[in-house]
Amino acid sequence: MPRKAVYFTYTSRAFFPDEKKAVFGYEIGFEEGEPLVCSETIVLSEIPMVGDLPQDVIETILDDLHIMLGISYYKLYCPPEIRISRKLSAPQARFWETVYRKGLGEFAFRNDLDVRGITFPITVNTTSPAYSLVRKERALVGIGGGKDSVAALELLKERGYARDGFIVETHVPQDIAANVAREAGVDTTVFRRILDSVLFDTSPGAYSGHIPVSAIYAFLGLFAAVLYDYKYVIVGNEHSSNFGNIEYLGEIVNHQWSKSAEFEKLFQDYVREYITDSVTYFSLLRPFHEIRIAEIFAKYPRYFPVISSCNRRFRIDSAERPKGNWCGECAKCAFVFLMLAPFIEKTELITMFGKDLLDDEKLVPMYRDLLGFGALKPFDCVGTLEEAHVALFLVREKWADAHIVKEFIGRITPSEKEVQNVFSVAQALTVPTFFRFCGMKNALILGYGREGKASEVWLKAMLPNLMIDTADAASDAQYLDKQDEYDIVIKTPGIPKEKVRAQYVTATNLFFANFKGATIGITGSKGKSTTTSLVHAILSEAGKPARLAGNIGVPMLELASAPPETIAVLELSSYQLDDIEFSPHIAVITNLFPDHMNYHGDEEKYYDAKRNILRFQQTGDIFIFNPAVPQLQEWAKGSRAEAVSFLEKLPFTADAVPLLGEHNLANVRAATTIARRLGVSDSAIESAVRKFEGLPHRLEFVGEYRGITFFDDAISTTPESTIAALRAVPNVKTIFLGGQDRGYDFSALELEIRKLGIKNIVLFPDSGPKMFLNREGLNILETRDMQEAVAFAYANTPKGSACLLSTASPSYSVWKNFEEKGDIFQNAVRTP
Repeated sequence: MPRKAVYFTYTSRAFFPDEKKAVFGYEIGFEEGEPLVCSETIVLSEIPMVGDLPQDVIETILDDLHIMLGISYYKLYCPPEIRISRKLSAPQARFWETVYRKGLGEFAFRNDLDVRGITFPITVNTTSPAYSLVRKERALVGIGGGKDSVAALELLKERGYARDGFIVETHVPQDIAANVAREAGVDTTVFRRILDSVLFDTSPGAYSGHIPVSAIYAFLGLFAAVLYDYKYVIVGNEHSSNFGNIEYLGEIVNHQWSKSAEFEKLFQDYVREYITDSVTYFSLLRPFHEIRIAEIFAKYPRYFPVISSCNRRFRIDSAERPKGNWCGECAKCAFVFLMLAPFIEKTELITMFGKDLLDDEKLVPMYRDLLGFGALKPFDCVGTLEEAHVALFLVREKWADAHIVKEFIGRITPSEKEVQNVFSVAQALTVPTFFRFCGMKNALILGYGREGKASEVWLKAMLPNLMIDTADAASDAQYLDKQDEYDIVIKTPGIPKEKVRAQYVTATNLFFANFKGATIGITGSKGKSTTTSLVHAILSEAGKPARLAGNIGVPMLELASAPPETIAVLELSSYQLDDIEFSPHIAVITNLFPDHMNYHGDEEKYYDAKRNILRFQQTGDIFIFNPAVPQLQEWAKGSRAEAVSFLEKLPFTADAVPLLGEHNLANVRAATTIARRLGVSDSAIESAVRKFEGLPHRLEFVGEYRGITFFDDAISTTPESTIAALRAVPNVKTIFLGGQDRGYDFSALELEIRKLGIKNIVLFPDSGPKMFLNREGLNILETRDMQEAVAFAYANTPKGSACLLSTASPSYSVWKNFEEKGDIFQNAVRTP
């Protein structure tokens, strides 16, 4: 009589580096009788290099591998209670519940089980941050022996990236994978899983079925990368794996779930947050359907006699394996044959498989399911119905007399759009920027301004075979529609990421992916341009090889190939940070208050974009922040980098600072903090500060005319920055306000103006007329004409006082940008 299971326990784990093995123990308890004790051993092909690794990172990976391997044994009886000594936070528990529930989706469907109640115990509130490791710039590529492995290996070779192979064996030697690795000319690391015999016994009441093998391989690959010094674990999972087979208990069951983009993103985030931020797992082929991968593979005929994706070829019982590489009877054989048929000569393909699978009448039921005319898409690693239709359509003439073609071609009528769709590139942001051009035929530069032109120069130099086109709003109002015609897009920062449907990169990320020197990134709601320019001036004064780039200076990609001793001093806007995938070695935030709501949508998203500057920092990096901002103090507490607040006191007297205002003193304190961390002497810092001239339109002194002093602060486009300007400029009696309406709250600004006794107000549209709830006692001019505004200032500003242009709103309702607004103001002041 079957026994009823009560609990599942992860009992023990042990790692023996010198013996090249790790052992993981489990126990299943029952209502009656002795518990079932089992274990799995992982045997390594080489002694791991553990001497320089933190012991904690090894222990953490072993803990996670213990849980992942345990799914094979948990599924035997699916006990209601999971017991584990490993400390798990709520997010970690949710991760494992998702992996077990979705990874066992097909298993549950076939066994008529409900696994929605799988629960991992939560035992801690927080966990230690992920570990940062020094890694060699190379990849470990998972080799299963099929066309996907070949495509990944060859695309990496074309990119010139160092790669080795990683093979997982069970009871079956992976001769197919080894042959692929040999043909590719790569060294291999092999992990062998010695499974417990309980998995093969017919124990009473035990279940059997599919488990998420690719998730197990992901954790084993991560373990190998950490032990043997690799930066990336790369697999060949395709876009087609994202699509499920059937709905069961309200959730889509996907045979390939652990190959899907959903798992990939889940795993990437988990590893980065809880294990290490120095190793990245991803699929190089994620943007491509199976049919496009088949097209890539077909370019390498030397692999034709070597590969196999046939499931029966890898069965444990040797008697059940076919004599050749393909059985010619399973769904996987049928689908791969169909995918390759449009790209490989007919005789070659028949030789490769040992027979013509499109002319085999016995395969009609199989192809009926593969083409979507049966009851269910097969539970195998096969692609979508759409690409099966397209492939059959493409071979309708070459295989016109084949039985499968004659049987189904009359029911296959793919449109031109459907054909284009299966060959198009899907957006796959799990692929790191450096690798996103692998397999791409053409590219579109979306936004052809200064940065777009720099991107074009860089692409032509680095990827001379890539076809490049451009699209810009200035020349085509429908320019965003062009992205559907290209494999990959290079997006300019001014275009919100939500408007990009295609696979894309940004020039910012391309710079960080390729630049070898040190980086200092500076952002903030205001003050970032001044601080960035001042840091560059200080480093130059000290004789350091600093270059100014980003939102100020040259486009970053112009520095991508600079010598490794170069220090890149970067101003980074919230637009550039919104979809950044890197953080600078030194990240600086000058201040923080709401801005650019029209771009980001709301305050939270704007702050999230700013926070990205430190999101990817590692141990050894530095986060420098303004301690006067409470939110930055909170961010500093959660930073993996060393958090350093601005200096409280400058190492020289205030008269050395030529800039007006307390906010500019904070900028100087920030720059001094950075310079000191880079070993610059206080004397060099002071010398650079004394020589520093303020940037145009930033509290710029225009001059004294008719006894009135005029200041151009056109850069101030928020109420907070205008308040700071009012506190910096003495005796303001006239102020110019207003511009594009972004829904700001001007109540604090109104109070400041009342407190300072400013009576003369110029209000520009659209926000200006909405700024004052009470106009009593104010002398107000509403206009959109700068000449009229300046004439008003000359007529009403008392001699000995100041007139300030600081609009507390963006310029775009009247002017092209703040520079144009400031220039027109200065010209009007000088030629009244």
